[in-house]
Amino acid sequence: MTTLNPPYSNRGVQSNEECEKPLVSMIDYLRVSFKTHNVDLILEKVLHLKKEYMEHKESGFYGYIGTYQLDNIKVFYSHEFDVRGTLIELSGTGCRQFETFLKARKITWFDFLEDCKENGGKFPRLDISIDDKKTYFEIPMLFDKIRNGEAISRFKKIDYNGSLSVETGEQGGTTLYFGSKKHSEVYFCFYQKNYEQAQKYNKPVEEFGDWNRYELRFKNDRANAVVMELISSESMLPVAKGVIKNYLRFVEKDESVKSNRSVWKTSHFWEVFLGDVERLKIFTKPQEDFYQKSRNWYMNQAARTRKMIKLVEDTKGISDLEDFEEELELNEKQEHMMLVYLAQPEEMIV
Repeated sequence: MTTLNPPYSNRGVQSNEECEKPLVSMIDYLRVSFKTHNVDLILEKVLHLKKEYMEHKESGFYGYIGTYQLDNIKVFYSHEFDVRGTLIELSGTGCRQFETFLKARKITWFDFLEDCKENGGKFPRLDISIDDKKTYFEIPMLFDKIRNGEAISRFKKIDYNGSLSVETGEQGGTTLYFGSKKHSEVYFCFYQKNYEQAQKYNKPVEEFGDWNRYELRFKNDRANAVVMELISSESMLPVAKGVIKNYLRFVEKDESVKSNRSVWKTSHFWEVFLGDVERLKIFTKPQEDFYQKSRNWYMNQAARTRKMIKLVEDTKGISDLEDFEEELELNEKQEHMMLVYLAQPEEMIV
């Protein structure tokens, strides 16, 4: 891996005033495996979450037989004779939710990763993303340079997709994939996040401004190597940029040395993008909302039905809905969700 710049002194989650940076780097997906079958140990000594706030399911994924989860923070456990032991999985939303507890404990991702290592944790998967609100370059322009032979990379394969409007012919978002998602231990995905968000929420792309996202996905040995770099440097963005620099370079074609692309000059936009690392600080965005999908479903769907029934009842002078709600009992999952909603992060950590 390339030599990285010295770590920044600020190791924590930053305030809103500090986070308005053109580049923002964060952990976007994480799996940590432990040989132990002691789930309580993982909950209390690694995640530092109280078991009473975790929902228990007697089913799991990836061959594990059970799950303890707090919305998108999941701990899978295996049978006592299964050597795989226990697995922590944090999705993108789970990472943002977990940062709530890191902040409550006044520690950083680097502290957590070190705790995982000290408790025998291995990292089958790690994703780091970089949000680029300055847009140092256009993704379609990268595609054009690749087609023109002006990209030098350790990757043997680059895929892409894009879209066009049938009515206007206007180009939609473009995505570039570097490496094999299935087979590569290092895999990049560069895409226009503003177009992705516009399509997701059915809004004009202009509402989201300029916004690229660069996702770096690591597996097994490469994931563990990157974790060690993160712990050592205590800085996320320099590590992410260091990996990109090691695997990918855009250059300017030089016909005088056409047969030796390695000596072609690095494109200015690429030097500027990688060169800003020294003055950009790490930033992560904690998400304190749990079970937000369930709440959104109620607010967008069920709440309208309830209001309609209430209006009818008010007009007719009856109260069947109120009587019905008083007789209802919450199930175990709903009681657990309410417990989590009402709790403060400080109450939930060990």
